[in-house]
Amino acid sequence: MNFEKATGALSLTFRRKAAGKTYIADQYYKIPMQIMPPHYQDDDGTAFIYLLNTGGGVLHNDRYMTELIAEEDSRVLITSPSSNKLYKMEDGHAELLNCITVKNGAVMEYLPEHNVPYAKSTTYQETEFHLDKGATLIASDMVTAGRVAMGEAFKYDLYASRTKIYVDGKLVVYDNSRMDPKTTDMKKLGYMEGHLTNGTIYVYSENLDDGLPKKLNSMDHRGNVVFAAGKIDDSMMIIRFLGDNMIELKEMIDAVWAALRKELLGKEAVRIRKY
Repeated sequence: MNFEKATGALSLTFRRKAAGKTYIADQYYKIPMQIMPPHYQDDDGTAFIYLLNTGGGVLHNDRYMTELIAEEDSRVLITSPSSNKLYKMEDGHAELLNCITVKNGAVMEYLPEHNVPYAKSTTYQETEFHLDKGATLIASDMVTAGRVAMGEAFKYDLYASRTKIYVDGKLVVYDNSRMDPKTTDMKKLGYMEGHLTNGTIYVYSENLDDGLPKKLNSMDHRGNVVFAAGKIDDSMMIIRFLGDNMIELKEMIDAVWAALRKELLGKEAVRIRKY
């Protein structure tokens, strides 16, 4: 990625040691973006990384860029300690640009906290995943209606999010969401349908079990969260979530992540510590 025009930037390359532990082989950051040192909660050497924004949130004209590269056979779990606050923007907009590469044999669990668009904010998020055929990906994306307790449900100007997933250079997923409360009734069918939070999990692994979506769809629901899992092809699955509050939505996403971890990686989920 070209970080020249970024107001905040982060680039990390992960490599697996012969003994099995994954470490950061190369890194670059531009304040306010930083990370905490990796820690290890699994027995297989997975590097757990927290992404940090020392500025506390995103302002108008911010352009944050993140590049993550998981080299062959590395194992990485990426998360953040708290929600990503998209502050009021009197003038201009913000851009969140992410490029994530996962090589053969590598596992990337990309689980950032949710975005919170404040009133009068305009944000464009774009995330690209470049996967080798033998890679494994579990990635989530979550957003709220805003600061609901402050009476700011759907008071933002625009929240646009685009996700592209390439496998061996071929585009297999193009997921484009444009939420414009000024011109669209967010409660109507096909949008939020009366809910206040939404999320998505993208799953890639060679030869996904045909019965996996059915297994996930039969799970007990948390609160008023609704969700559905479906395969795009033999290796790609998408799970959509809608909920009334972020606590219930995250509990449901965590439960599905735990099931996916056991199914795809052969290990139990762990409690990811947050502030």
